[in-house]
Amino acid sequence: MGLEVQLLLIIMNNLTLHDLKTANKNTLEEVYVLNQDLIPMLGSLDSSSELKTLIDESSNSFYIEKKGKLAAFIVCFRENSEYRSLNYRHFDHKYEKFLYIDRVGVRKKHINKGIGTYLYKHIFNINDQNQLPICAEVNIEPKNEISLNFHKKLGFEETSEKQIKSGYKVKYVEKILKR
Repeated sequence: MGLEVQLLLIIMNNLTLHDLKTANKNTLEEVYVLNQDLIPMLGSLDSSSELKTLIDESSNSFYIEKKGKLAAFIVCFRENSEYRSLNYRHFDHKYEKFLYIDRVGVRKKHINKGIGTYLYKHIFNINDQNQLPICAEVNIEPKNEISLNFHKKLGFEETSEKQIKSGYKVKYVEKILKR
């Protein structure tokens, strides 16, 4: 689906994209609750204050509302961040420059409706000038089949796997944008 079609779907479905760095306290709390609702597919956070710190340190963070209600969010980091995630550090050791997609949360009722794709394509468009590798990880234990299929559909390539701890294993995926 092309970006023009995505934009048309966004407009027709009353979706609006916002910068998460400028979100108010209520929106941050909603994002925090959505993040926690999506555990174990997203990493747990101790509080909305921890989420706010992540967003402040992030390079790009956005959220989408549908008819004024939170539908999805994304948080990304560039290289040399203070972020301490083991998965982020995997890519920080591998690349001099990169963009890491840390977390994407889509409300369950909005899955497979193009919202996640729109968020990723928005990140791709921002990154188009830089031509950086776009990196992420997908849980394979517990298995996140939806995310594995989603990343494959968007052209991400699986590069390696890592057992983080008992019951938690990830697959690292990457996409190099080409002009």
